[in-house]
Amino acid sequence: MKRIISLICIFLLCSFTIKAQKLDNEYKTLKDDAIVISGDDFYNFYKQELSKDIQTENWKLYIQQLSTKINNLYLLDENNRGFKINTISKIQFKEIDIYDKNNRSLLKKGINVWKIIEVLNGNRITINIMDFKITYKNKNYQFTNVGGSVIVFEYSCKENQWKLLTVKHLGI
Repeated sequence: MKRIISLICIFLLCSFTIKAQKLDNEYKTLKDDAIVISGDDFYNFYKQELSKDIQTENWKLYIQQLSTKINNLYLLDENNRGFKINTISKIQFKEIDIYDKNNRSLLKKGINVWKIIEVLNGNRITINIMDFKITYKNKNYQFTNVGGSVIVFEYSCKENQWKLLTVKHLGI
């Protein structure tokens, strides 16, 4: 009898573990999708700005800064650790450990980072993509928020899948 109870407990534990892994994979996919949506929108904005025929020095500097940002954009999770997406985007995102001493020389120059934070509330998941400039000066990290995006997905029980509800950009 003890063996039967033990086997049932092991079976239940395994099934809960598999279900938790499936949920983690779904959330990771939603975060990847949110990053791709924001990244592609940002890239399209960049291309639109490039197509404008403005020849002032300020405009050239602006385009150069935008180009640098597009080509050097890092991803962090909510704990400031490097985040890697498994989906193809128009922007090639980079990974970084901002607390690694080897990266301090890069951080002294300043880097552009998207920090990804998810909030689950009932059947809705809100993914906040915060756009930061991170610098390291005088043994301190400085985070300067320069915009971001909020993307909301909702789970449909009828269709048994996540649906995109809203995409809101907070300054590009």
